[in-house]
Amino acid sequence: MLLLRLAQQTLRLPVSRALATTAMTESRGVTSYTYNADGSVTHKLSDGRLVSPLTKEEAGDRVWLTAAGTEAYLSRKLANPEYTKGLDAAQERADEAGMPRIAVPETLGQMLAVLLKSMRAERVLEIGTLAGISTHYLATALPAHGQIDTIEASPEHAKVAQANFLALDTCPFPTTHVGQALKLLRDPNGAFKEPPGTVEGLPEPGYDLAFVDANKDEYFQYFKECMRLVRKGGVIVFDNAIRNGRIAVPDGIKVDSDCVGLRELYDWIEKDAGKTVLASAIQTVGDKSWDGFAIVYKL
Repeated sequence: MLLLRLAQQTLRLPVSRALATTAMTESRGVTSYTYNADGSVTHKLSDGRLVSPLTKEEAGDRVWLTAAGTEAYLSRKLANPEYTKGLDAAQERADEAGMPRIAVPETLGQMLAVLLKSMRAERVLEIGTLAGISTHYLATALPAHGQIDTIEASPEHAKVAQANFLALDTCPFPTTHVGQALKLLRDPNGAFKEPPGTVEGLPEPGYDLAFVDANKDEYFQYFKECMRLVRKGGVIVFDNAIRNGRIAVPDGIKVDSDCVGLRELYDWIEKDAGKTVLASAIQTVGDKSWDGFAIVYKL
């Protein structure tokens, strides 16, 4: 009880919040270790520090205790001008066009860039262009001779993205395909009838990476098309893959449409049992609340 009162007093949390925080702290276990003079190591347990972010109301002027505050700090510290210069103006164009503010945050954009750089990727497919901010991150991580194809359902959004690519001097310049993604991907005579490099006879035709950030109910269908178009050893990344935990509701409980495609994807991976893909998912917090991404490696 003394620990609970101290936690409440220090963090100014309601009883239920303090109980949850205390439980989370105790469940975290070892957080660090120290070297002893005799050469042994002593592991240090969590000491009651805050391990879950506060709401804006709970934090007050201590904004750093919120997920959004920490994300702002990381964005400020980690932003690479090569990738982020001009993005504020790009977002303003999107705002003026009445587009929703759902572009990838800087931290995810640069994580995709790190992934592409580490793979030495040259060819990228994106499903869901919006204002082209994520597209810019992806393209900038490619060599000048690279290829990036991006698919956008809305002609109005595609126009804004095109204006942003020109203003940002995005290189390699993205090819924007306008239309419903599944129709474009499945068109037997269209741009995606074969993996890139097939006609040219490249030894490993296919995209190095596909980034999916579109309507979630069709995620599994996108996955199947990406598996056809991505090369062996390539990667598929799905944004918004956690949905505030709604993906994990027990069987028999109605799932909202946003989670249908994701659950189909996770079910398929479970049944595959590691024969075709190696996959993981990361939960994230930030100013867009609780979500995350899934990443799939094609074996």
